[in-house]
Amino acid sequence: MKILVTGAAGFIGKNLVRRLMVDKHEVIAFDRRSCSLGTESVQGDVASFDFSNILEDVDVVFHLASLLGTSELFHRIIEAERVNVIGTLNLLEAMRKKDVGNIVFTSKPNFWKDNVYTITKETCERYLMMYRNVYGFNTVTARPFNIYGPEEPLSEYRKAIPYFTIAALKNETIEIFGNGEQTMDAIYVDDAIEALVRCSTVRPEDAVEIGNGKPLKVKQLAQEIVDLANSKSKLLYIPMRRGEADARNVRANGNIERLIGFHPKIGLEEGLKRTIDWYSKHLQDFNNIYKFKEEDFQTRKDCT
Repeated sequence: MKILVTGAAGFIGKNLVRRLMVDKHEVIAFDRRSCSLGTESVQGDVASFDFSNILEDVDVVFHLASLLGTSELFHRIIEAERVNVIGTLNLLEAMRKKDVGNIVFTSKPNFWKDNVYTITKETCERYLMMYRNVYGFNTVTARPFNIYGPEEPLSEYRKAIPYFTIAALKNETIEIFGNGEQTMDAIYVDDAIEALVRCSTVRPEDAVEIGNGKPLKVKQLAQEIVDLANSKSKLLYIPMRRGEADARNVRANGNIERLIGFHPKIGLEEGLKRTIDWYSKHLQDFNNIYKFKEEDFQTRKDCT
């Protein structure tokens, strides 16, 4: 097939493009950044780019392009809306005009409401439902949980596993939000990519929750990384960030097997070992870790 991947220079995007190329598909890799992946690469702003120029004969679109972050996006609310929502609508309208109706959209699990990233993704899900019901699109919503693995960057925002891993390898103090009792659902990148590919072929109507379905306490995850890395790092508990719930139980609902017939294969320990091994070989590339500001944390000031 001929496939367009937006957000192709990102962590998930790069891995997806590589997998699609292994499967002998013709891939167009779109991103605001340059992405040299051995395939046709197109640079542009997702919110203003004329996608009709590259949609000719495209069979399916994987739409991954978006601004990420939790507390970080409170500093960029309007830009997040422009990129995530207007960018999605810009793509959908071009697809409609070029009669390209197959799209896999990466959303997120909706666990709390007062979160910029979540709100933009929820809005996009509503628009995709409209394009399905009104224009007959074949839309698939994938809700990945905590995808991790080698090559994940750590620059514009902090993701738990790469941050914990880099800090552990440097024997630095590991900051944990809240009391660490909140849970996450970690899925290795190879499993997540397999699930996304299956979404494009099975095309379930219900949103697919891409995760293991096994909740893991954040503080337990951090300690396991410390142990596997033979690190001297200590855990430091700091306040929760804006846009996060104090105590949340995060896990996939298990519909991944029912909807697309897939069960994740890479266990946590194996996945962490592979991840730690890669970061240990590239540690010199990770010197700039996002430093939190006072306004990143949970505060409330009444407007007068």
